[in-house]
Amino acid sequence: METNKLFALAILTLAIFSQIAMISAQKEITYPNANPGTSLTSSLVVQVLKYEPYPVSAGEWFTVYLKVENIGQEDAKNAKFTLVPEYPFSSTDTLVKEYGTIFGTKHGYYSGYPEDSSQVILKYRVKVADNAPEGTSDLKLMIQSNKNDPSGVSVTTLLPIEVGKTKTDFDVVMQDSTTQGTAFAISNIGNNDATAATVSIEPQDNVNITGARSSIIGNLAKGDFTTVSFQILPNTNLNEVSVKIDYTDTAGVRNTLIKKVPVSIDSSFGNLTNIKSASSSAKYYYLVFGIILGMLILFVYRKIKKKK
Repeated sequence: METNKLFALAILTLAIFSQIAMISAQKEITYPNANPGTSLTSSLVVQVLKYEPYPVSAGEWFTVYLKVENIGQEDAKNAKFTLVPEYPFSSTDTLVKEYGTIFGTKHGYYSGYPEDSSQVILKYRVKVADNAPEGTSDLKLMIQSNKNDPSGVSVTTLLPIEVGKTKTDFDVVMQDSTTQGTAFAISNIGNNDATAATVSIEPQDNVNITGARSSIIGNLAKGDFTTVSFQILPNTNLNEVSVKIDYTDTAGVRNTLIKKVPVSIDSSFGNLTNIKSASSSAKYYYLVFGIILGMLILFVYRKIKKKK
């Protein structure tokens, strides 16, 4: 008699874990009812509703929304969901989210409860590693229900997240320095187009600018380049300038890059103050020379007239 009970218990345990393994692969986790002699189960289906932005980008944060629905007959009591971020994902968000009861069809909306009483929406903030590979990576979610019951096992499900290469890169070099300003060449050396790009000179020591500090360059396709100029005043201690580039990537995400650009600005160029001062001085000298010349001509004229 005792042997038969042990044999029946072993068969039941094997069936339970076989069912869990099979269904969890389909993102559906089934928990047997704790009451012996019944066949009712709670069955939780996990679905990735969306994640923003899509696709996610290496080095960026994204928000993922998960829908968990109980399609089984029995209620899922003490439901607990734990995000287990592993490479290429990480998170500083609250990873454990606990719920009371997610109603099943036996006691849920089929019996007069609101429809959303059989489901919950989970929201997590997740960061993608800077060196994340392109393609699909799995985000791990651990699910537990009926934790006070003998059948309160934990099941882990993998949720696919698409990691794309949406960003690009730029090369910035100084071209020349003239009275028109210091010109920089901006090249899109990445693998994607950039839209709504702007270039700015960051506030920094030894860098004084007359005029605008930013310039809109618009769209810059992969492999294209353009030039921008800024009126940077010469400084003997100035050998490097921080150039900021803001652009929108192919996923619609705004990105910022800071480039350190070596510069050498000729002291005779770019200094509008000196240019204006020199121009004013020249006008003054011309005026004095004109007056002296006029007086000289007048003096000669009077001498000639007096002799006559």
